[in-house]
Amino acid sequence: MFYEDLEDRKRAVIDYIKKNHKTTYLDLRRDLHTKIDKVYSGGMAEAFKEAGIKPPRTFERNSKEENKRIIIDYIKKHAGVGGQIIAKETKRNPSNFFNSIKEAYKLAGVEYKHDKINNKLKEDIKERIILLVKNNPLLTIQEIESNLSINLINFFKNFDEIYKLAGIKGVSWKNKNRIKKRELVIKFIKDNPLATQREINNACKTKVQEIFTGRIFEAYKKAGVNYPFERRKIHGIVLNEIRKRARDFEEEIAIKLSGYGKVNRLVKTKRGVADIILERKDKKIIIEAKDYQLKEISISQINQLNKYLEDSNTDIGILICHKKPQKDKFIIGKNTIFILEEQELNKIPKIV
Repeated sequence: MFYEDLEDRKRAVIDYIKKNHKTTYLDLRRDLHTKIDKVYSGGMAEAFKEAGIKPPRTFERNSKEENKRIIIDYIKKHAGVGGQIIAKETKRNPSNFFNSIKEAYKLAGVEYKHDKINNKLKEDIKERIILLVKNNPLLTIQEIESNLSINLINFFKNFDEIYKLAGIKGVSWKNKNRIKKRELVIKFIKDNPLATQREINNACKTKVQEIFTGRIFEAYKKAGVNYPFERRKIHGIVLNEIRKRARDFEEEIAIKLSGYGKVNRLVKTKRGVADIILERKDKKIIIEAKDYQLKEISISQINQLNKYLEDSNTDIGILICHKKPQKDKFIIGKNTIFILEEQELNKIPKIV
């Protein structure tokens, strides 16, 4: 069916072709918004003829069989080329005329060598994988895939098959992780021969006591580093100093609290020993004094104090510290727990 403004479009097409001797179907659609077969029944050939311009190429359409023959002839002359090159050189995409490039090669009577190339490449990659695992049995699937930019499942069914071909004993994922953690700890100890167990655990994100049967001592032995017993002795002295300072802080707080009521020290409950119980106006207040220098009160201390409240059948508890957290009041059931700094003891009468 032709356009209603057929004559106007014809003139536009003719003028366009006269100015652009290599005009294509796409040019006309893009620039004139015109489909040539809705202007000339003879298509581009007729348009060029009417414009009096020699066509830059033939506009005759080949049949499917003719196109297939062109591709087959090209394959016969250029054995080994792939579909992209064929499409570029013949201006015909093999996938439009054949089910596969293999079919085109078969009809051309030419051996398709691409399969052999793929198989050889696959075998090369498999050999590289086996060599990698043989040299480092602790490699994980993710590490191999990242190293070779492949998907391992395309080459082996599972890791056991790789271990078997590599001729080595398999290592489970759990043991791989354990061994790697051990190696990480050993290296850290070598670099930090005075490291404490806590420092090692934090730095290596592990628990030394769980990955070494001989605990920290075995880790140092594996690292070839003498365990720093002298540092342990010093650490013990420091711990004693910390304990003494904590006791002094509790005593100091107890003395100050005696100005607000009767003070009882170190009162045993069903689930622990409360530092102080203050009795004021027939009310019992359980008080914990925490001499923390570098850390804040945590929820575990709140929960422990709440247990003392439950055991003592009272509902007000106070935690006293050097620096209180942003949240300084907790309500747990019927119990209320306040956190005060040492200089805020004068708030106790109001709390009671």
